[in-house]
Amino acid sequence: MSFGAGCALHAARAGGVNAYAPAVDEPISGSARFDDLLAGILAEAEAADAASMDADIAEMERAARAESRLLDRLRGQRQASVELVGGGQVAGLIAAVGRDVVVMAADDGDWVIPAWGMAAVIDLRGGLREAATPSERLGFASVARAWARQRSVVRVLRVGAGPLDGTIDAVGADHLDLAEHDPGEPRRSEAVRRRVTVPLGAIAALRRR
Repeated sequence: MSFGAGCALHAARAGGVNAYAPAVDEPISGSARFDDLLAGILAEAEAADAASMDADIAEMERAARAESRLLDRLRGQRQASVELVGGGQVAGLIAAVGRDVVVMAADDGDWVIPAWGMAAVIDLRGGLREAATPSERLGFASVARAWARQRSVVRVLRVGAGPLDGTIDAVGADHLDLAEHDPGEPRRSEAVRRRVTVPLGAIAALRRR
């Protein structure tokens, strides 16, 4: 070894550093590195669990939505705006939702709208079925029979035909008999213009003032 090299090596050793290597940061201890690795694994596992849970919830919501019916969704609403088959729109509070019908209270009267009379529901919220209620057994025909017993004057909105005004005399399994008269008059024999039998499937809605 030359004298110059020997002096340089002696100086480096005296300084306590390796003069022939670049300066580097202090190495991470084994314990700190293990803690960092463990923390990373735990964070990744938690993120994976959260993603899996979100996916499960989304799948359950999709399955529930696939099995839900329109009336089931209306069951949890306080009010609705319904477009009728054949034209017209009813907006008001929902009084009851039965197995095939919605009963609503609007500014222009009480409405009974069968499921087949709905063309659309505007801004419907919610998607899960509400718990069953006694009114769920209510049917369109049973409401029409109740109005017939009360001798209520009604307007019958029909699909593809004009409305009829009068009093329901009787309700069968798939039709009703209407005594047609002016809506401002009670049902009297002399006031009845004609008697009309209407299939229930042809009725978009009934309205009682």
